[in-house]
Amino acid sequence: MHDGALVKKHLDAMLAGGPLVAQQVIDATVHRLRDTGATMALASDRQQLFEVLEALQVHQLALTTAFGGDIKSEIEAAAQAQATPVRLPAGPLRLEDLTLMDEDQAEKDIEISRTIQLIDLKAEWELRELQALTASLLGETVLRLEANPCRPMVYARALSRAAHGIKVSKASRGLFLRTAGFAMADVLRDVYGDACRRLKSWGVQPLEFRSAPIVRTGAMPEVDLTQPDALLNLRDRLPKHPPTDEPAQHQTVQLLSRLFDQILADPKLESAVKGMIGRLQASVVRVALTDPTLMSSHEHPAWTLINQIAAHASDHPQFSDSRGSAFMEFVEPLVERLAVDEAPSAALYEGALSDVQAYIDHEDEAQLQHSQAAVKALTEAEQRQTLMPLLRQQVMHQLQSSELSETLRRFLTGPWVDVLARTMVSQGTDNAHTQALVGTVDELLWSLERPSSELDRDEVRQRLPSLIERLKLGMEMIGLPQAERDHVLDDLMRMHSRRLRSVPTGEAQAVTPQDLVQQMRDEVLDAGRDQGSDSWAQDTSVGALPTVPMALGGVDEDSRVKGAAQRWLQTLTKGVRCKLFLQGQWVTAHLLWRSDNGEFFMFTSSLAGGMHSMTRRALERLRIEGLATTFVELSLMQRAVDSVLQDLDDA
Repeated sequence: MHDGALVKKHLDAMLAGGPLVAQQVIDATVHRLRDTGATMALASDRQQLFEVLEALQVHQLALTTAFGGDIKSEIEAAAQAQATPVRLPAGPLRLEDLTLMDEDQAEKDIEISRTIQLIDLKAEWELRELQALTASLLGETVLRLEANPCRPMVYARALSRAAHGIKVSKASRGLFLRTAGFAMADVLRDVYGDACRRLKSWGVQPLEFRSAPIVRTGAMPEVDLTQPDALLNLRDRLPKHPPTDEPAQHQTVQLLSRLFDQILADPKLESAVKGMIGRLQASVVRVALTDPTLMSSHEHPAWTLINQIAAHASDHPQFSDSRGSAFMEFVEPLVERLAVDEAPSAALYEGALSDVQAYIDHEDEAQLQHSQAAVKALTEAEQRQTLMPLLRQQVMHQLQSSELSETLRRFLTGPWVDVLARTMVSQGTDNAHTQALVGTVDELLWSLERPSSELDRDEVRQRLPSLIERLKLGMEMIGLPQAERDHVLDDLMRMHSRRLRSVPTGEAQAVTPQDLVQQMRDEVLDAGRDQGSDSWAQDTSVGALPTVPMALGGVDEDSRVKGAAQRWLQTLTKGVRCKLFLQGQWVTAHLLWRSDNGEFFMFTSSLAGGMHSMTRRALERLRIEGLATTFVELSLMQRAVDSVLQDLDDA
């Protein structure tokens, strides 16, 4: 059934319950935190607890209101995504069009995944029933997690957004999220149970669940299609019928019929894909009766074509990705030609397979070309990462014997190094503008030396405007915040004032008491400012992403696990399929591009936006947390064979 009125009624009920869910979760979280206080043995744990409780006490009403609004927004967005397939931008894809995952975003996805796991464990049965009822309500024939706009991911993302609105330390936020995750799991178990009872009272019946064939983890399938004569061996296991003139052919037809029955019942395939592949059944039977290799090799073009169509369609489901519809439109005439041919052959299937592979390759290349501006920006970012340590070392060497304030020293070894790296990458090392910026450090140091004569003093005054202008241009280039620009320039102005007031050797009698008092005041002011905390540090990258990834801090990661994650990253090559946890959900993603040094990766998937770039560190963090892996799925034909075997064993 698909009753639009009931769908809206169900959605409205869940939306209306959003604020109450928020209230119950926050209240339960506060209660849990207060009960936990006595068990906090470590001072650091108690400090985090007190920080969270204080923040909740002051901002609980605002937090609850924002949390309830976030729940409603996430449910509405999930419902909208269900009805609107993803489409790539019409024009060239710029860097800002990409979902750029850095370490901070990876941490948020890790937090969301942990909350989802808590909800899945606590509300497993209620959630499973709601999934089946939602599928039936939408008139679907298979169970899909994405069909439920009120799935755990929706509430977990809302909780994450609410948590990051609390002004507490990272460790304290983690304590809040862990505690709130348990509270939310309890609340949602009741919410999902109430939703199931409500849908049933409206006459909605759950979709019958058909499980996929069970394959033991780590064990080879009982009939492995990659082995020679696998289908022939399976054919020999079929029940023997009364003798016929051609018993082998009869059993071949019987086996192929069973295999296609299982394909049409596969819960992982969309109905349109099942229909497309089902039209090939008679054609495949004709090939089998004249071509023995179809039953003896899994690499026969007919099987390879069927697996390829199924795999690509699964990666780009039509309900969420416009590329899925485009692919099916391309495949339809190919399948039609095969289906109507009275004497199909391996060569005919080979030609169709070649066309499908060419289509997929062209699609990947078109996406890569579509993203050239973003690729260029990421490539330049990686080049900057390579240059910055070398440039920083060079600048630090230049500053070794210089008397500088801490403010200027940190600026020259941090943001100014970023300026030099960006200029060298974008304009080249031999460019006149680049050379001028490279020489700025030496000129700045020269300008701060005490002049030995009036001529030196005058030369400094004449060259200062040009020097200051170059510094301002560099600050503008990297987008240094105005307050930080003023901090550096004010500090530089005071230092120049002192140096230029200083008299050359032999003219000490010209120093007045007022000059000495002013100089002492300036030195005290400089010392006070330098002891303050700057908003940028030596390794801080400013300006637009992507820049040098920042360290996450926190608990040290086990070196063995980290080493394994780094080795996995080295295995990722263009075209590999990965299973990634992105934007709060699991997706299958293709690696479209990786930078030369492996600092940036670009994936394509069926998620919103279609394209995602990630830093090496972000992908490494996901891998360590078990949220990124190479995706190796049983082929459609192997799943069909396993299902046939299961039926035979049951019989």
